[in-house]
Amino acid sequence: MYIILGITDAVYSNLISGGAYFRIIKALAVTVLITVAAWIIAMILGMIISYMTCYEKKIISGLGRALCFILRSVPVLLTIWLFYYVPAFGINLPAVVASSLAIGLYGAGSFSEILTRSAKREMENYSDNIKEILSHSHFTAVIPEAIENSLFEIKRLMILLMSLSSLAGYIGTGELVNVMSTIGHRNMYPFFSIFFCMVIYLIAAAIIEAIFNKLIVRVKKRKEKEEQQEAEESAGTSETAGAPDEESPEEKKN
Repeated sequence: MYIILGITDAVYSNLISGGAYFRIIKALAVTVLITVAAWIIAMILGMIISYMTCYEKKIISGLGRALCFILRSVPVLLTIWLFYYVPAFGINLPAVVASSLAIGLYGAGSFSEILTRSAKREMENYSDNIKEILSHSHFTAVIPEAIENSLFEIKRLMILLMSLSSLAGYIGTGELVNVMSTIGHRNMYPFFSIFFCMVIYLIAAAIIEAIFNKLIVRVKKRKEKEEQQEAEESAGTSETAGAPDEESPEEKKN
């Protein structure tokens, strides 16, 4: 009975008392905003850096590799502090913007590396003529194929960027971990707050896992179907080429 009362009191104190539920909902919205913004920045900038890395001119490809290395090597927290505490061109970035930008830049470096590795691995199977053609359609042909072949790595990156959103609390952003930590210490139930945050992040990660797993299965089935169709077409062409020509009626009479 004592345990049940303790759990009930912890739930009430952390999730209901003093309008805590409203603060938690707002913190969830801020966390989702930071995560989605970071994803968008990572995808757009990552594709651009991947294009630069795969470019035929060494200066541009070298610049792309340098950007990829810098963005994925600098600690995210340092980048957050840099954008928030060091105004660029006299502009003070809001905490949410600084956090989203810093996490997105880290994601861009990692995403570009994933795309570049997948694209180069795929290019090894093509002839020089096809490589030349694909180099002019990087965003319409190479990147979509690279994304399909790297869904597992992209899934892990998306979950990582979501987890990195918790670093935004270091500059006072009202994201979930920061808010729940404040509520937990105020009500003397820090364990419950930590456990609640873990459950929320695990649910979000499970949703991302489920979405990407469905995408992976769908892409795999489509490729298997395409390979089967190509094999059937190839077999049909071989049978047609190997079949003897039928004699015309006039040739049979002769």
